[in-house]
Amino acid sequence: MKRFFILAILPLALLAGCQNGASETEQKAELEGNVMAIHDEAMAKMGDIYKLRRQLRSLRDTLEQQAQPDSAAILALQQELSGLNQADEVMMQWMRQYKAPDTLQHQQAMTYLQQELVKVTRVQTVMDSTLQAAKQTLSTHEQKK
Repeated sequence: MKRFFILAILPLALLAGCQNGASETEQKAELEGNVMAIHDEAMAKMGDIYKLRRQLRSLRDTLEQQAQPDSAAILALQQELSGLNQADEVMMQWMRQYKAPDTLQHQQAMTYLQQELVKVTRVQTVMDSTLQAAKQTLSTHEQKK
């Protein structure tokens, strides 16, 4: 019985020992997939940026047309609009400069993708914080109505 168990386990152990981890192609594809996943999450928020920009502009325009415009509120809205424009531009700039590392050697590609992962994570952070601030500003002004 013990001999049968050893004979049954031996091929599995050998097979597991031959697996040295993911191949270079798999490593590169996984890292590139991580970069693109963060990009895709951030891109999904672009619609929110456009929607908030439209709402903030409308609110700003309404406040400017009042008999006694609230200049502090208008300035705050303008700052949020500027932040949304910057977040949009940060994403567009990253997308313009990103190039798939198809022609690079493995180590160069991995280094490039790691750098791009850091960059796109920063883009996502900028977008998230800008969206949160703009939503808060819009919410504050809507509560005053």
